[in-house]
Amino acid sequence: MPRKKKTEQDTPAAAAQETPPAGSAFCAVELTTVTQVVGRIVVFRLANQLYALPIESVQEIQQIVELTPVPDSAPALVGMIDVRGRVVPAIDMRALVGLETGHYELDTPMILCRTHGRLVALIVDEVDDVLSLPEGCMQAPSRLYALADRMIGICRLEIGLIVVLDPDRLVPDMALSASDVEAGGF
Repeated sequence: MPRKKKTEQDTPAAAAQETPPAGSAFCAVELTTVTQVVGRIVVFRLANQLYALPIESVQEIQQIVELTPVPDSAPALVGMIDVRGRVVPAIDMRALVGLETGHYELDTPMILCRTHGRLVALIVDEVDDVLSLPEGCMQAPSRLYALADRMIGICRLEIGLIVVLDPDRLVPDMALSASDVEAGGF
């Protein structure tokens, strides 16, 4: 009997692209590429969800310090702190991503981050780790996500899905000018 000639349909890659059987859990998702290259991330938690920032934007991580409230400010701006002689806005990350603001304890972490050339303190629930991203783990966010315009992408790792945020799109530039902070424009 003559051998069957191998076609593209017979290859494992083609088989993986076939439509799954009826009744299986399958969702067609348009995969788009992420334009910003991220090599390492700082992973943190907000309400048990994993989020991250590119390590290039993170200056340091420390425990919360005494906050000086800013009267008549927006909910995300919880106050100002003194970081080695510099006045830095303290921002509740929960409020920035649309979650209910949290309660701060002495061990609540802050991620000191550079955005728009300025230093800000981002208050988070927990800092997990610094991770190197394997090639191909990042996917562009779907436009269905409310945070899509503030995300670099979604990273698929063994520990779960991680929402990687862009600090320059997360914290608006105009919110960091001194006059806007004093006037409550955050």
